[in-house]
Parts: sequence; structure tokens; C-alpha cells
Amino acid sequence: MSAFRSTLRTSAVNNLARAPRATAQGLRFQSTTTATTASSQSTATSLPLSWPEYLTLRHRRRMLATIFSIPGAVGGLVGGGAYFGSLEADPTQPIFGVEPMFVYAGATLGCMGLGYLAGPTIGTLFFKAMNGSRNKAMDVMDKRFYEHIKARRVDPSYQSVNNPTPDYYGEKIKSISTYRRWLRDQAAYRRKALHGMKEEEAL
Repeated sequence: MSAFRSTLRTSAVNNLARAPRATAQGLRFQSTTTATTASSQSTATSLPLSWPEYLTLRHRRRMLATIFSIPGAVGGLVGGGAYFGSLEADPTQPIFGVEPMFVYAGATLGCMGLGYLAGPTIGTLFFKAMNGSRNKAMDVMDKRFYEHIKARRVDPSYQSVNNPTPDYYGEKIKSISTYRRWLRDQAAYRRKALHGMKEEEAL
């Protein structure tokens, strides 16, 4: 009987010794889970804009830059034509050995090209004026987006004249779905390039 009581007492002591360990492990697991969840939430909330919102604004900015290229080119053509058309063109006095009429025509086309190149800059400035409160957020998201693209795009050393890299700067990405398509294109190009390199090594 005394042996039975001794066994019960030993078992009870062992159970009490294990209980704090189990409780400590449970608390440690809960604290780790909570810390991981809090870390992921803080990472998600650290971004000034959500990715869908940023991609929409980025696409809108790109569209404005493209649209403003047209009036920029037209404005350059009209302005250059008005200026050089008002100048007298004396065929007896060539400019660098070329008739003035051809020089003025070339200069007018040059003004059109400059207007076309200046159009995207004007469009970007117009976008910033329309979204003044989001300019800083866009700058932060542009940097994060470039980091994503840089880390996931294919190595440019794989490309060739007949097989260029697909959308190397991610300019065609305008939504989450197009971003996923871009990732698939990069993966497919990488597999194709590596397969071609293996064939060349075999030869």
C-alpha cells in the first residue's frame, strides 16, 4: 500500500513539473505566431499605396505621357514652321553648303522631334499637378516596384537580336493580372534561354 502511494506521489510530482514546460512552450509558440503576424501586417501597412492602386496610377501616368507626345510634336512642328518660315531663304547664300530652304525644313522637323520628346515630360508634370497629395507615395512605390522588377526579370545576357527580353522594364504592367503574366513570360523566356544554352554546350 505504501508503495502504491509512493508511486502516485511521484506521478503527481512529474505531472506538475511538466505543466510549466508545456505552458511555457505554448506561450512561446503563441508569441512567435503573434510576432510573425504583426510583422507581416506591418510590412503590408508600411506601403503608402496598395499595389492595385499604384499600378492604376502608374498606367494613368504613362498614358498621359504618351498622349502629350502628340500635341508636343504638333506644337514643335507649328512653332518651328512659323519661325523658320518667316526667315528669308536666299538660294545664293547657302548654309554649310546647303540651300537655306532645306536647312529650315530640317530644323522644323527637328523642332517637331523635340516637341515629341518633351511631351512625356509635360504629361508627367500634368499628372503630378493632378495628384499632388500622392507624389511622395508614388515615388516610394516606384522604387519598390523597380526593386521587384529588377529581382525577377531575366538576365539581359540571355537576349539576342532575334530574341529580345520580354518587357525588360515592366512598362506594360498596369494591373496585378498583367504583372502575373509578366512573371510567366520571364519564367518562360528563362527556361527557353537556359535550354538553348544547354544545347550549345552539348554541341
